[in-house]
Amino acid sequence: MTLHEFAEPSAWLEAMVARWETLGGSALQARGSFSVSLSGGSTPKPLYQRLASLKWPWSATHLYLGDERWVPPDHKDSNYRMIHEAFQSTGARIERIHTEIGTAEIGAREYEKRLKAELGDPPKFDLILLGVGDDGHTSSLFPGTDALRENRLFMAPNFVPKLGVPRVTSTYHLLRFARAIWFVTRGPSKEPYIRALAKDDPAADFPAAKVRSDRGTMEIYHCSLP
Repeated sequence: MTLHEFAEPSAWLEAMVARWETLGGSALQARGSFSVSLSGGSTPKPLYQRLASLKWPWSATHLYLGDERWVPPDHKDSNYRMIHEAFQSTGARIERIHTEIGTAEIGAREYEKRLKAELGDPPKFDLILLGVGDDGHTSSLFPGTDALRENRLFMAPNFVPKLGVPRVTSTYHLLRFARAIWFVTRGPSKEPYIRALAKDDPAADFPAAKVRSDRGTMEIYHCSLP
């Protein structure tokens, strides 16, 4: 795990943009497309807006959701809505999780089927972006939830008791096949978590600390300002 720390937001953003261009360029040259799984929440939003301003081969860039709240796609809490608003001007294809088709279990199975069809079995993303919550969760892998124990499925339904709602989430099983993983974090409340991640602390017992990649790179991009 490589830790990159920044004292102010512009340097944090530009470092990720530069790395995106390097990773994306290599993927496009090798496979003709760049497949990225995006995280929700407020932290990555300025990164998405900055990326959307690039002169970039967006028609060959395929964006996916790493997790989703079980709400309609136009709901204020929808990860898809935030990502679509950031990237809609680019023309990039965004594969959303269909939250209107019944239950989170059905939605997870349908999304996994699409991932396998488009990215292989197992699905291999060129890049997966993850956040870290104030309780150490990542994607929708929350402490004490069932999806933490899933070792067969790539996408899983996950009921989060403290929020009282179901979600769909990437599993550790999916994350391990990524060619690159970034933790995108910001603010002093995240620093205990990123220190443990950077040291690969064996005693760390929060969900983000259990993320592994069998063959890819893992990096943390952290801005100390909230």
